[in-house]
Amino acid sequence: MDQIKQADQQIYQQPAKATGANQYLQPYKSKKAIIFDNFLGGLSWSFGSFLGLAIITVIAGYVISQIDLIPLIGSWITAILEDATSRIQPPIPQP
Repeated sequence: MDQIKQADQQIYQQPAKATGANQYLQPYKSKKAIIFDNFLGGLSWSFGSFLGLAIITVIAGYVISQIDLIPLIGSWITAILEDATSRIQPPIPQP
C-alpha cells in the first residue's frame, strides 16, 4: 500500500514528459531546441521542394522527348545562334 502512495506522490510531483505531437507544443523549450527544430524543418522543406522539382522536370523532359519537339527547338536555337554570331563577326568573303 505504501508503494502505491509513493507512486501517486511521484506522479503528482513530477510533470509527465510530453510525447508524440504534444512535445512540439511544450512551452518550456529552450531557444537552442527551438532553433534546431526550425532548422530541421527548413532543411526538410527545402529537400522536399528540390526533390519535387526534380521529379516534375524529369517527367516534363520525358513528355517533351516523346512528342518530337526537340528538333524544332534545336533548329530554332541554331538560327538564333547563327544570327547572333553573324552580327558579332561578319562572314569571311570566299575568293
